[in-house]
Amino acid sequence: MTSIISKENRVKELLNFGIPEVFLGNIGNIPELKYRIEDVEGAYFYLPTVLNYKILNGKRIVPIFDCGESFTVLIIDNEVEKIINFELENDHVYTDYGSNVNLMLMDIMTEYFDDHIDDEIDLEKYISVGSRIGFNKSEDLFHLRNLPIDDYNSKSEDMDNWRLEIAKELNIL
Repeated sequence: MTSIISKENRVKELLNFGIPEVFLGNIGNIPELKYRIEDVEGAYFYLPTVLNYKILNGKRIVPIFDCGESFTVLIIDNEVEKIINFELENDHVYTDYGSNVNLMLMDIMTEYFDDHIDDEIDLEKYISVGSRIGFNKSEDLFHLRNLPIDDYNSKSEDMDNWRLEIAKELNIL
């Protein structure tokens, strides 16, 4: 049966899965990630309306964080526990992290970097944000993303491949 884990049991379930406590404690409280990592109030409001989605069918759902109408959740059934990202209006998994928490955290930090590429993001601040979500590879990720503009543009032509390349370099995959 498809169900949503209660708010009261959410943190315990996520900690047991391996989500960093510092990340859970800072969801919705990191100004630099204000619209990227939001509190799960939206998930608890909207998820009951989409429990018929195939991607959620027969699963226990544990909201991790919201990002507008996009939800990152832990789904659990008898065979699998994995993190997925999907949007409210689509019965489709956009990102399947499997059980790789660090890959999810890397994506958050990559999006943060890319959101501020024109602002010339500062390394110390970047590392600080990473530490507030429990991602200890921020400095290395920063150097792998902080390329001369021509190199950055060339790499960004195939973002999926570049993401995999970086994840392997960071020993996340």
